[in-house]
Amino acid sequence: SIAALRHLSSILRVLGINVLTNHAQMQQRARMKAVDRFRESENSILVATDGFARGMDFDDVRTVIHYQLPHSTDVYIHRSGRTARKSMAGCSIALISPADKAKFYSLCKSLSKENLQQFPVDHAYMPAVMNRLTLARQIDKITRKNSQENANKSWLQRNAESMGLLLETSDSEEERVQGHKQRKATSANLQKLQQDLSELLQRPLQPKTFSRRYLAGAGVSPLLQKQLEELSKRNVKGSASVNANKGSRFVVIGQDQIEPLQALQNSGQEVCVSIDKQREKRRLAENWRRKKQKEKKSTREQKRKEKRIAKERD
Repeated sequence: SIAALRHLSSILRVLGINVLTNHAQMQQRARMKAVDRFRESENSILVATDGFARGMDFDDVRTVIHYQLPHSTDVYIHRSGRTARKSMAGCSIALISPADKAKFYSLCKSLSKENLQQFPVDHAYMPAVMNRLTLARQIDKITRKNSQENANKSWLQRNAESMGLLLETSDSEEERVQGHKQRKATSANLQKLQQDLSELLQRPLQPKTFSRRYLAGAGVSPLLQKQLEELSKRNVKGSASVNANKGSRFVVIGQDQIEPLQALQNSGQEVCVSIDKQREKRRLAENWRRKKQKEKKSTREQKRKEKRIAKERD
């Protein structure tokens, strides 16, 4: 939906990501300009609704993310077809909520898919991700509220001018002073949130248990590679300018450079998306559980019987 598109693109902009939008309420010139900018940009995100994503052809799209699951198989295929064009590598990621599971399984069945690769999520990153996202949401909420208030004022002024009327405020002096103080406090809070987020975004995203000193290559996931290199370069520059802390230099042992898409393919775990197979697995698991319960019950009864026989002999 357009509402979800606007909300998502706003959050991404606050996070400092180069994001472009394309939807039905945009003018044709603005839509074409967004498409041209997306083609020219090396690293950017285009958030589009289904109607205006149809017919677009881009050569170097690496990843397609289904933020909202499509209602039909044709739309899903069309969306996914925006990537991996001309024999190039690509990745299609679907975000599935618990409410979307039934629809997603039905979609997989229509595509004759029994197994899919699950996106690898390292939960050690989540605290750092949530810190950034919480700040971005707060900034977006304040910004949207201010924009809405300014839009309402502009609308009233335009209509009053077109009708030759003067706008009068019924607020008392005390209410105006209070409103000014509130706007000032909101502005100060917004600046603080933006500063805090800017400081976080300047640091590489690190897991909770991340060590800045020595890492063995076997303990480093492929998805960390780029961040490790950036942090290593930053620490090397710091040690070159200040030679006081020789032990702070970042060292990575035995870690080869891995391309991001290849890292995703190697890290993802295959999961079963076939409803029939899942039912069969649940049935087998239930049968195994019942069998174990019967074995335990039989063992207990056997022990009781042996104790009874032993008492009778005594």
